[in-house]
Amino acid sequence: MKKVFFTVLGLSALAPSLAFASEGGGITSTPIWPVMWEVIPMVVTLVILLALMGKFVWPVVLKALDERAEKIEGSLKKAEEAKIEAEDILNDSQAKLTEARKESASIIEAGKAAGETAREDVIKKADAEAADIVARGQASVEAEKKAAFEQVKGDSAKLGVAIAEKILGEKITPEVDAALIDAAIADMGGFND
Repeated sequence: MKKVFFTVLGLSALAPSLAFASEGGGITSTPIWPVMWEVIPMVVTLVILLALMGKFVWPVVLKALDERAEKIEGSLKKAEEAKIEAEDILNDSQAKLTEARKESASIIEAGKAAGETAREDVIKKADAEAADIVARGQASVEAEKKAAFEQVKGDSAKLGVAIAEKILGEKITPEVDAALIDAAIADMGGFND
């Protein structure tokens, strides 16, 4: 900035001498340039004015511009830091979201597995109860079958004894009765047929 200031100052000091260097070599007055005796006080005044401005005004302007540049650099630095922090927060949030999705998927999978296990347990219990009911039913049928067979056997034996007593005309003893019943059962093919 100081180089620009001194360059402009030097060019402005040379401008009047360039203006008076005309082809004729004499001092002439034009509407743009006054005569030489008017230019010298103007140049002296300009130099004094520029010197005063360079000493008092220009440092304040440069200081204000430097402060403004520092403020802008500070703002840019803060903005960059905020951007980096925002990106870090975004990355952390995305990582947490991914982790939460994985965790929820594993919880859902565990729930499905637990539900499947519970369903299989219920099915096994139901199958076991059904098998137990069938087994008890078969045992009950077998018991009823045996009881019915025993009753039929007893009724048949009594009937057979009663018929035999009538035919023979005498009383049959229990030993003879049991032997006759066993022989009749053996002739019929047994109990399990």
